[in-house]
Parts: sequence; structure tokens; C-alpha cells
Amino acid sequence: MKFSPVSALSSCVTLLIALTAFPSTAQKITTFDFPNGISTTPVGISQFGQVVGYYGDTHLGSVRGFVRNPNGTIWSFGAQGSNMTVPTGVNAWGQIAGYFGQQQDSQYFDIGFVRNPFGQIKNFSVPGQAMTFPQDISLAGEVVGYYEDLAQTAHGFIRHGNGSISTFDAGPSYFGGGTTALGINAWASSTGSFRDVNFVQHGFLLRADGTMESFDAPGAVNTAPQAINTTGQITGSFTDSNQVNRGFVRQPDGTIDTFEAPDATNTWAVAINDRGQITGTYSGEGSALHGFVRQPNGKFKTLDVPNASSTVPTGINASGEVTGVYSDANGEQHGFVTGPFKGK
Repeated sequence: MKFSPVSALSSCVTLLIALTAFPSTAQKITTFDFPNGISTTPVGISQFGQVVGYYGDTHLGSVRGFVRNPNGTIWSFGAQGSNMTVPTGVNAWGQIAGYFGQQQDSQYFDIGFVRNPFGQIKNFSVPGQAMTFPQDISLAGEVVGYYEDLAQTAHGFIRHGNGSISTFDAGPSYFGGGTTALGINAWASSTGSFRDVNFVQHGFLLRADGTMESFDAPGAVNTAPQAINTTGQITGSFTDSNQVNRGFVRQPDGTIDTFEAPDATNTWAVAINDRGQITGTYSGEGSALHGFVRQPNGKFKTLDVPNASSTVPTGINASGEVTGVYSDANGEQHGFVTGPFKGK
């Protein structure tokens, strides 16, 4: 799942402050932490089971990225000259997209990066902009995300495989609003949301040929797409008129199915794989958050890390392996990855 740039940035700021101040499922679940780190936060999982994310380094007083292989080996990386490196997506080849913060003279910049499987990092920014937030990376190495201009307006961008950058707006541009692009698939179709002049949130689909359409989930007052798979299915969440959050999946023909996890008071869908399996989080009675996997036939499986106070999936790969974050009884944050979820 990408955590959204705002959520990830907020989490990282909290980490930096801390550093400077100092019903369960039978599914196989492996928990992990970066050694000697705090708040291990997976954000995505590749088709081959590589988990990427970030953690707090208590020795360096910084936020660094990590890569965890399926065999459990794990290592960290960070952009040179930065105390905050935030991966946001990984593709099947092990290319990682993300952003890092850097102070340059009197100005602070958020700079995008692509890290190749050999560990080399290529930095980039939308030309003339100080805040570039990549969010996802396709099989072809195309990166989608958004940037914020000096007017604090968000705009979408796509960084193509040759390094060129195209920018776009799905709706009006104004202070505090704009376009947030979050997901891209192997065919370079991307999705995300924008806010209209009444600050109502709508979804969009931008195709590789440049055509775009907006959409809303039935009964929605706000629609927030999160991810798109190779077949063009889009998943995300929407808020209804009763301020209840529910999940949705938009089919390639434009039809939209809505859903909620069993016994849920709120449901948030965050990722979809090429089989149409969807993962996300729901809340029930009380404050605990639970994970779920929704099968293409609409059946749900609950995902709870044993003894966790909350379980929050962030990504699912084509094999049905899920990664995410859980909190223990002390409120400390850790990573997890599951075995494949089977089913139709």
C-alpha cells in the first residue's frame, strides 16, 4: 500500500522526532524488524516476494529504506546526504521508487529516486519543483506520483523509462487541492484522485494514450482510488453520505462493485494484484484494525497478526503474498509478510 506521501511523510516526521528525542487467521505469517531499528514499515512487495519499506535508524537518527528478500535477509539503503529516505513502490525486477528529503542552503527539498536491483540510485525531480513524491513503479520502470507547487497545489506526473517527465491535472488546480496520482500498471495506465472546486474527491483513470476519465463509486461523497492492476481493475475506498468508508473495485468496462468486510464499521482497500485479490484494513467494534484479503468472487479472509493490537496490510503480489504493518500490545510497530493466499 502504499502509504500516501502525506501519510508516509507524517510517519517519518514522527520517527525523526522520536529518534532525535529518543480473530486470528491460520495463514502463515512471518513477522520481522530491521535489526536495531524502530518502527519497521513495509510499503510494498514484488512479484518475487521482495518486501520494501522504511524504518528508524536509532544510531544515525534517520529514516532509511530497506529491502527484505524471501529468505529473510534484509539490508538498508539511504540517499546520500539525506536523513529521510522513503521507498513507496517496487516492481517485479526489484526496481524501487520513492523520495528523500534534503536540505539545500535555506530550502528543504523532497526529491524522487529510482533504485535499481544493484543498489544504484538515480535522483529526479519534476523540473522547477521542490516537492516530488513518487508513488508507484511499473514493470517497465515508469514512475507515477505527484508534486506540490509553491501554491501548495498537487499535480500528477509520470516519469517515463527514458527519464523524461510528463505532468497532468485530472481536475482544477487550487490551494490545498489538485491531483494525487498513486498507482500505475504494466500498460502505463495510472489512477488516483482529484478534488473539485467544492473540495469533493473523485477518482480518475489516465490511459497510456493520454485519454482520461473521472469516476465515483456509487453513493460516494468522496472516492479515493489506490491501485490498478495489469487488467485495468482499480481498487480503493469511498466515503458515503453517512461518513462510512467502504471499499470498491472498478472493472475495465467501468462498472464499479462496492464492498465491506464482514462486521466492519469501516473498510479501506489499498492494493490489488493481477488475480483480482484485494487487500486492505477494516475496523470493527473497538479501536483495533484488522487486515483482510478479498477474493475475486467476493469472499473475505481476515488477516490478523497473532497478539497484535492492529494489523494494516500495505501490499499484495501476484502470488497472493501480503505485507504490511502491525502494532504490538505496547504500541510498537513491526513488519509482516504472509504466505500466499489461495482461492478464487
